[in-house]
Amino acid sequence: MPRRSPTGGNQGIGYETAKNLMQASTRYHVILGSRKQANGDEAVKKLQAEPDVKGTASTIELDVTDDRSVDAAAAKVAADYNRLDILVNNAGIISLANPPSREEYRKVLNTNVVGALSMTETFLGLLQKSDERRLVFVSSSVGSISQAADPSSKYYSANGFEYRSSKAALNMLLVLYWNRLQKEGFKVHGADPGLCATNFTGNAQSLLDRGAATPAQGGERIASVIRGEKDADVGRVLGEYGVSPW
Repeated sequence: MPRRSPTGGNQGIGYETAKNLMQASTRYHVILGSRKQANGDEAVKKLQAEPDVKGTASTIELDVTDDRSVDAAAAKVAADYNRLDILVNNAGIISLANPPSREEYRKVLNTNVVGALSMTETFLGLLQKSDERRLVFVSSSVGSISQAADPSSKYYSANGFEYRSSKAALNMLLVLYWNRLQKEGFKVHGADPGLCATNFTGNAQSLLDRGAATPAQGGERIASVIRGEKDADVGRVLGEYGVSPW
């Protein structure tokens, strides 16, 4: 049974991704990362009560910005399961500071980029014990530099310094890990859920009114990458539109 561990999995798109996998197959045991154990426990209870659930779930306390927390989480997964098949780097924060703020910039990069690097390096040994060896970075089309520089693109704007820069940096992490790990049989992907109506990006209802996807739709887009349905484009960022340009 694949052990899939998503950071930031106790709510929003992370939760919906876990639910999607657990409803799809008995193959999946999802390990939810949550900064507060109580929130993770509550999410697991909710997941297990969802209709048509076939897989299972557990939770670990995890703060990707705290080295001791990351190390402790890896030690627990090692003790409980001895391996990890799939790591999903989903933890993220957003800042809408305008003009951009150096304090916010540091905070966003620490979670969205350094956190993903910390998780990947710390859990790499457990992934290497698996035959699956799948690494997924939850990214975004707003991190595409070519689209940000194209006046005809909907992603062309002067806003979102912190978040958009963090996703561009995350995309480089993705490529570098793909270059480094493919010879070991790893599959490394970026998954773009698109703009989804969650409280992560603002008022959920107002986002729905603007045509945003539901959290369940975003979860399906990530889950399709995790399930291996996009392996023809391994090493790239994938979303509802196909492959995102760098």
